[in-house]
Amino acid sequence: MKRNLLKAIGISFLIFVVLSWIIPVGTYSDGELTTNGIDAVGLFDLVGVPVSTILTFALYIVVFAVIGGLYGVMEKTGALTAWTDKITKKFEGKEKRFVIFTIIFFVILSSVTGLVLPLFVLVPLFGAVILALNYDKITALASTVGALLVGSIASTYGFNVTGYTKNILSLDMSNEIWAKVILLVLLTAILIFFVLKFSKRSTAVKAIAKADTKKEVKEAKKETKTEAKKEVKAETKKAAKGTTKKAATKKTTTKTKKASSKKNTASLAVAKDVKKVTTKKTVSTIPLIVIFVLMLIVSLVGMYNWYYSFDIEFFNDIHTAIMEVKIGDFAIFEHLLSGSNALGYWGNAEFVFMMIVAAAIIAWIYKLKLGEFVESFIAGVKKMLPTAIYAALASVILTILYQASYSGTGTLVDTIYAQTFGLSDDFNVIITGVASLIGSFFYNDLYYLLAGLTPYVMNFDADALSIVGLLIQSVAGVGMIIFPTSVILIAGLSYFGVKWTHWFKYIWKFALAVFLIILLICCILAVM
Repeated sequence: MKRNLLKAIGISFLIFVVLSWIIPVGTYSDGELTTNGIDAVGLFDLVGVPVSTILTFALYIVVFAVIGGLYGVMEKTGALTAWTDKITKKFEGKEKRFVIFTIIFFVILSSVTGLVLPLFVLVPLFGAVILALNYDKITALASTVGALLVGSIASTYGFNVTGYTKNILSLDMSNEIWAKVILLVLLTAILIFFVLKFSKRSTAVKAIAKADTKKEVKEAKKETKTEAKKEVKAETKKAAKGTTKKAATKKTTTKTKKASSKKNTASLAVAKDVKKVTTKKTVSTIPLIVIFVLMLIVSLVGMYNWYYSFDIEFFNDIHTAIMEVKIGDFAIFEHLLSGSNALGYWGNAEFVFMMIVAAAIIAWIYKLKLGEFVESFIAGVKKMLPTAIYAALASVILTILYQASYSGTGTLVDTIYAQTFGLSDDFNVIITGVASLIGSFFYNDLYYLLAGLTPYVMNFDADALSIVGLLIQSVAGVGMIIFPTSVILIAGLSYFGVKWTHWFKYIWKFALAVFLIILLICCILAVM
């Protein structure tokens, strides 16, 4: 799987490399493209650019790594397992309801906030429950990460989506809001139908029983006496032979279900190599839930830019007032909170800080020793580190384009845009949609995609520009759900252990349907 992801990212990079030897770079201004010749990616760049990407997007690595550290600490307490076990038990026999709830929850949060990266912190929790309910990994991926990306497609008030569109294209935050709401409801319903239709649940009872019993036997050697070990072996033998007695079948099936749930949850555990700190049968989950939820709420409030979205200055005023507090002539908070930003201006660094603080408080409440806290946090970081690195490498093409933006010579993407938009003199939904989809392969950040497309669309009239904003941000989301240059998609694929090729085969029909629906809605708006 790891090599598959590297291959997918590497092929995307090589596609850009080949294009750099064929398509000249250019700059677009006043309706004309000025070409500046070939700016090819050289041999040394094949190594240098990936290294530069890791350095440039190191904060992505830190964010995902600290998410792993947080979950490592939560697993150490035993409260996380108790929490997921309670949820799993509550939805036994009602598995579809949980999948539906998860999709709706993730789609709405993503659509309203636009903060997909910090919302990834919820993926391990919900993913563990979905797997414990015996759904396959690709279903868990589609229900969590897939739902986050669908929320970006149908973004309503998400600042990192709609907010960017508003500020770059000079639109209103409520631009085409009813079309966005309709799109949100429609895509959520389609995603639910799609996931449930193609979801797979574990049916290989014999294979699961054999695999799980080996693990249970190992645990039994440490925790129980010889009699318990023999009992587990006896149950395994019955399950493997597929006994026909009703009582035995019922008993075996029940045990297999429990074993399967344990296997699925353990396979997703962030720091599964670290033993839980407590041997108590019951661990209170309330402190963990309260701290985790508060951490997430404060982070989302802090990272959502209220001023640039709705001209709300409340948090700015509070921050200014706090910074002006003095003891005598000494501005205590200005020095104590040096480097901090007002709520609404937080970035990934503040989110990392909040997760570390939450992990420390959780460790303190559950009476973890300092060594146990550090051990579990590091174990979680190690487990999540591959995911973090893949997520950063997904921006390898953006790194080149980002550096090229400072050279003033333009990019090959500008040349592609000029040729595409040159097919029509006026606003054309299909052409703009195709250009946006192509652009999303190169620019996996909507801000840079919008900035690159702005010179080509600003000449459209005001009514058309309103539709353009909806079109670009929605189509960009479609690109992020299929292209291996998508940071969140690559992180999800790595975390759940799903190959990109398997994901593409699974999702391409859904993505195509969504793309056509977006074009249809925008065409209707254009003729109204």
